[in-house]
Amino acid sequence: MCEYYEINARRYAKETFSVDMSDQYERFLPLLKSQAGILDVGSGSGRDACYFQKKGYRVTALEPSKNLCREIRKVFPGKIVCSDIQSYQPDQRFDGIWACASFLHLQEKEVLRFFEKINLYLNDNGIMYLSGKNGISTGQAKDGRYFLEFTEQLVEKILTVNRQLKLIELWYTEDASGRKGFRWLNVILNMS
Repeated sequence: MCEYYEINARRYAKETFSVDMSDQYERFLPLLKSQAGILDVGSGSGRDACYFQKKGYRVTALEPSKNLCREIRKVFPGKIVCSDIQSYQPDQRFDGIWACASFLHLQEKEVLRFFEKINLYLNDNGIMYLSGKNGISTGQAKDGRYFLEFTEQLVEKILTVNRQLKLIELWYTEDASGRKGFRWLNVILNMS
């Protein structure tokens, strides 16, 4: 998975930095208190980390690709951790976790393992935003990346492996970059 992003980091960052995520921001941020701590999982171009920081939130950008970490550093002056979510050992818990299109490269068992131990990352009453592609085939793509289809059944499994999580909202959106052939499944969860 990381090989693709190492090779294409500059182009990927340039193509995704200006994608409009305002609809998702407007659903996620009002659920957090001002100056809340947010973990941006799979930060990519640093787009969301920059936006949250400008709004006054304390942001940690988590990104497994070393070359994307370099791209994030160009635009984001905050804390950047170059690690994947499976290896990351946080020194604090966060009020919010933003995982925009980042868990879609994990296998289902890795996603469920994360949610089993989400309390290592998320404070009580914390909020998590998660999105992934719906309407795709799970498996290896032509460019070498692995994709997991995000379905309502996957969300049900997440809620089953951790009973502390409650579903706040689930909705679908078209691709903000105008790509066709799939849609995005968006979920907001609350840790009770």
